[in-house]
Amino acid sequence: MRAFRPRTSRFRKGPLPFRYVLLISFAIFIILTLQGLWLVNKSIQPTLMKYAEMQTKRTATVVMTKAVKDRVAQGIDVDSLMKMQTDKNGKVSTMDLNTEAVNEILTSTTTDIEKYLHQVEKGDTKALGLSEEDGTALSVPLGRITDNALLGNIGPNIPITFTTIGHVSTNIKQDFQQQGINNTAIKIVMEIEVALQVIIPFHTKEVTVKQDIPVATRIIQGEVPGYYGSGGVVVPEKKEKKADN
Repeated sequence: MRAFRPRTSRFRKGPLPFRYVLLISFAIFIILTLQGLWLVNKSIQPTLMKYAEMQTKRTATVVMTKAVKDRVAQGIDVDSLMKMQTDKNGKVSTMDLNTEAVNEILTSTTTDIEKYLHQVEKGDTKALGLSEEDGTALSVPLGRITDNALLGNIGPNIPITFTTIGHVSTNIKQDFQQQGINNTAIKIVMEIEVALQVIIPFHTKEVTVKQDIPVATRIIQGEVPGYYGSGGVVVPEKKEKKADN
């Protein structure tokens, strides 16, 4: 008779081969690393975007101010910006902006702002004479996001970039302010608005930057009143009545 032999299992018992253990360990490491990065990114993303938005607005403001200052340095004829009409006594009765002169200034300034913004987008801040002291730093150390003073400058720098959306919008307005008793200061103010898209790793956001920058000021002198009352109220001089003969 044939001797009975117990059936052996097709699966080998004992420890897994080293290459399988290494492969499984590597897969677990990758999964945990990706999960950790996702959790860290989710927790710091709001703070990082807030910081990036603040830095972008500050940089855009510095660039816009520089463009206007450069245009003013080239020379702006205040008289050419305003059209004044006088009455028969030679006093200013009406005042309006000179559309042609205003459009020329707006066009040249808008061109400079767009050019400067594109230079900053490419990381060329030194050519514009800008530095981190001006608020034009477009990167942030990872440790600074933790709001920990000891970790402020520790960690890799996270890049912050932005791109212009559409065209720069500019406009000029007049701001009237009373100066003293009978003088009026007329300020020419340039209103600038630009839409930007802030870009950080794995996230973007659109922001709008607005800035009002004074361009020129002119003082218009009026008549000196007979009396100047308290609280800035002008009291006209009373004329004496002539006695009837």
